Amino acid sequence: MAVASVNRTADPILALAIEGSSQQTDIPAYGFQLTDQDGQTVTLASLRGKVVLMTFLDPVCTTDCPLIAQEFKEAGVLLGSADKDVELVAVVANPIYRSVAFTRAFDRQEGLATVSNWLYLTGSASQLGQVWNEYGVAVQDLPAGAMIAHGDLAVVIDRSGYIREELGADPGPGTTSTQSSYSVLLTQYARQALAGS
Repeated sequence: MAVASVNRTADPILALAIEGSSQQTDIPAYGFQLTDQDGQTVTLASLRGKVVLMTFLDPVCTTDCPLIAQEFKEAGVLLGSADKDVELVAVVANPIYRSVAFTRAFDRQEGLATVSNWLYLTGSASQLGQVWNEYGVAVQDLPAGAMIAHGDLAVVIDRSGYIREELGADPGPGTTSTQSSYSVLLTQYARQALAGS
């Protein structure tokens, strides 16, 4: 464990040991039409031909969501030249703070504004609610000004629009080894989807 904690590409087994196993699937991904951080319409069909690593993030979250965003960003770095064939996608997981202004602010804060294949998608409350429902993400508005609670999920969608993997998106308790393991795990699944396996 001590060696893994300083290894930037620590074994993905660490992430799975903390978060549980991923689930391999072969089902069509739910199609959507949402708006990206630049105000442009994005559909799942428009991403066909690329592998999509997708998660759900709250743009005003101060705990898990920034960590998850960094793991997605790191996965893009680890993919190297294959990164051009992968879209890193987040869908807003907050029914209140869902405007493009909030997604842009999150992107600036997390250093994602310059990541060319990063999309942070939002829409109306009903559009987002439908996407959350179809992907099984429970989003709950907690009382007394608490942060929004939502399930952590990442999905790997292949070039043909099929979900190949579902995994818990929480990179763990925030240790170097579990975080680097999580980005390695995302990279591994993206490479498998690119190879068509």
